[in-house]
Amino acid sequence: MTAPVAVISGGARGIGAATAERLTKNGWQVALLDLNAEGAQAQADQLGPDNLGLGCDVSDPSAVQEAIDQVGAHFGRIDAVISAAGNIARGPAESFDLGVWQKHLDIHLTGTLLLAQACHGYLAQSKGSIVTFASVASTFGLPGRVAYGTVKTGMVGLTRTLAAEWGPQGIRVNAVAPGYVDTEMVRSGFRSGTINEDLVLSRTPLRRLAQPDDIAGVIEFLVSPAASFITGVLLPVDGGLIIDGRFDGASVPGA
Repeated sequence: MTAPVAVISGGARGIGAATAERLTKNGWQVALLDLNAEGAQAQADQLGPDNLGLGCDVSDPSAVQEAIDQVGAHFGRIDAVISAAGNIARGPAESFDLGVWQKHLDIHLTGTLLLAQACHGYLAQSKGSIVTFASVASTFGLPGRVAYGTVKTGMVGLTRTLAAEWGPQGIRVNAVAPGYVDTEMVRSGFRSGTINEDLVLSRTPLRRLAQPDDIAGVIEFLVSPAASFITGVLLPVDGGLIIDGRFDGASVPGA
């Protein structure tokens, strides 16, 4: 039996790389897409000789189509698409740069749609699935991250619409909504002072940051047969961050 194939954008590091590692350990082959072509190829090579690593700007329609053409020619099938590529910029909403705003839209929302469109034919044939990336920012407002919060909220609408429209073709579409993950993106917020690490931990019932593999494990489930009747879902993976309603001062690390 031919191994299933996953296309993972943002696959050179972080959650994308952790997901690729999990899947390949369980019999999948992967095609990693990333702006960092060398990083994507190095990560793919590390996971086994039959995997692909390709440079790709997910906001560029021709680049996405070219990459998926290469994936199709190499593997002959696509069973899952995991849209992990993303960016974040911080600043006050009243002066937020419109070019940076547009870049968020292009990478997160347009990039996810372009990848889904390019893989649609393969996914319809394999009865495959798509996992998109929302965030806790799609549940509550994050001051100083107006573009990021907007695109992550929009991702929920995109996910539900694709799930409803493509479900009759056997394609499942779900979103994960990570909380604070121990990645460079979050660590940059700690360093800049935009995010207070102690406060994040105090508001997270499990009292820790997620590791990339925590998110990867949920993605692995969503693309597996075990999730064959799940579609259109927004699944928080946040250690309980969005459900803790305590504001009594008792929420301290270790309490």
